[in-house]
Formats: sequence, structure tokens, C-alpha cells
Amino acid sequence: MAEIVETLQKCRITPSADIQPHEFLYSWNNKPMLARGELIAIGGKAKSGKTYVCSIFAALASCESVLGLTGRPGAKVLWIDTEQSEDSTQEILCGRIGALIGHTPDPEQYIVYNLRQQHWQDRFMLVTSAICMHTPDLVIFDGIRDVVGDINDYQQAQDVITKLLSIASTFNTCIVCVLHQNKAVEDKTLRGALGTELQNKSFETYECTKDQDTLLFTMKQTATRKYDISSKLNFSVNDAGLPELAQIAVPVQCAPKTERRQPFNPAYMTNGQINKTKLFAYILPEKKQMTWQQLKSVVMNVMNIESSSFADKLLHEALDESAIRVVEDEQGYKQYANAQQTELVF
Repeated sequence: MAEIVETLQKCRITPSADIQPHEFLYSWNNKPMLARGELIAIGGKAKSGKTYVCSIFAALASCESVLGLTGRPGAKVLWIDTEQSEDSTQEILCGRIGALIGHTPDPEQYIVYNLRQQHWQDRFMLVTSAICMHTPDLVIFDGIRDVVGDINDYQQAQDVITKLLSIASTFNTCIVCVLHQNKAVEDKTLRGALGTELQNKSFETYECTKDQDTLLFTMKQTATRKYDISSKLNFSVNDAGLPELAQIAVPVQCAPKTERRQPFNPAYMTNGQINKTKLFAYILPEKKQMTWQQLKSVVMNVMNIESSSFADKLLHEALDESAIRVVEDEQGYKQYANAQQTELVF
């Protein structure tokens, strides 16, 4: 019983616990992506560009920007390949990643293993050992299906994903797992019990598709626990076998008539922008404080805001611009107050 109590105590989350916020490796249109300490899923049909996207992620560890995504030069990458032949893996490393970063990849920064010839029962042990040994910032695991004997075995799926989550958290590394979608054209779920478990436990999910008529590839975010990214990465592959941004022609057509959205409350607008100082001085008068959800609800009501994510963005901006500030009540719970307040009474 004492061991159970001790374990529970270690797992307890309290308002005053010193827990660090998520750290993200990259960003896309100023939205953070690829959280450290988490699993990231990349799915798609066969030959839909998943490995090209992984190559872009790997190159971002050496570049400020690749195809519009913002990188983190100096990050260490571990690439685990269970699908390609050895010469194909080396071509990806040198001919693709090397070409994207402009020089031969440093083997101390880019650690690459090809496990295709290893028995499936040994591969997962080798994968986890490599992560523990190299402690990378980013792991590209292409593909996770090859560490289980039966992709529909729920016990195997749970064991693999639970172990990866534990390792990701322990070493504060981002593990990108590549898995095919089901073969049916309209079925975009990840394959098998392994895909279900990966989808459920992933922090973010990205989908890759290929247009067979134009030969253009597209990557988009389909799920996230935190930052929604509405952008799409459209790219083609040039004669050198490298991904490059593609220009998408948008057909000209008459926009359908839609019901106009109610405008923001003009009382708190200045030069077309929301005046946060004025807004929060009204919502949070002297000695007033609210929780995040309470404050967001009031802001949405006062400003006629329909989007929850936009309201969250507005509150984050208000914090950054010191229109509001974080305070703690007597129990240590976070609340939010007007930054101009000098004294709070709880």
C-alpha cells in the first residue's frame, strides 16, 4: 500500500506544482509544432509524400527555414528506417536532407539506422535503445508498423505506444511516427489497432496526400492538443528529387452568398484593431479577477467573437502586451486580472 501511495503522490498534479510548459521544435506560420516529450503521427496512403515530409522535418534541424517552416539549427536528429533499403536510406540522408541543408549531414547531428533486415521482434528494442543512447531532440520513426507482428493486436499496440510515450517524456524528445492510412480511398484513419492507439495518444497528427493528376503533394495538420494550424504545405518534387514549394492555382468563381458575421463590438475598437487595454479595463475593473475560461467567455460575449481559438489567441496577446496579468488566489490557483490593478482582494 505504501508503494501505491508513493506512486500516486509522484503522479499528482497540483495548482502550485512546478511543471514546465511544452517546448516546440519548429513553427509554421508562427504556430508552434512538433512538441518535445510527445508523439507526433504522420499518416497517408502509400507513396503520398510521408518520407518527403520527414526529410523536411530533419532538414529543419539545420536550417532557419525550409519550405516556409521555421527550423531550429543545431537540433540532434535520430532517423530510424524500417522500410527502405540501405542505399535508399543513405540517399535520403545525403541526396535529400544533405541537399536541403546545403552540405553533407554531420553524423554527430544526424544519426541514422536502417533496421529493415532485423527481425520484427528485435526492432523495437533497437529503436528504444537508440533513443536512450543518443538522446536526440527529434526522432523520425519510419515506420512504426514494423515493430509489431500483428498491426491489429491491441496489446502489442498499447505496449509499443505506452513505451514510446514514456521514452519521449523521459528524454524530452519529439518522436515522429510514420504509419499508413487504411487502403480504402475514403478511409483516412491510421491502420489497425496500432493506428488507433497512435492517433489517440499523439499530440499532433499530420496527413500527407498526393494528387495523381498534378503530382502535387500536400501536408496538413488534422489533429492537435494545443495549436491549430490551418495552413497547408503544397509541394512538388523537382528533377533533382527534392521537394519545393508549389503554386496552387485557385479558380476564379463567384463566392456564395453567406450570412455576414456580426462585427466586433465597436466600443472597443481603435483603428480597426481590438483595443485590449480598454477592453480589459472594462471586463476586469479594480479588484476583479477571473479564471481563463471565465475571462474567455466574457470576452467572446462582449466582442461578439464566435471562434474559441481566436478568443484564446486574443487572451495570449493580451498577456504578451501586458493588458492582463496572471495572479494566484490563496489556494494557489491561477486567475487573471487587469494589469493596471495594484491590489487584489480574494
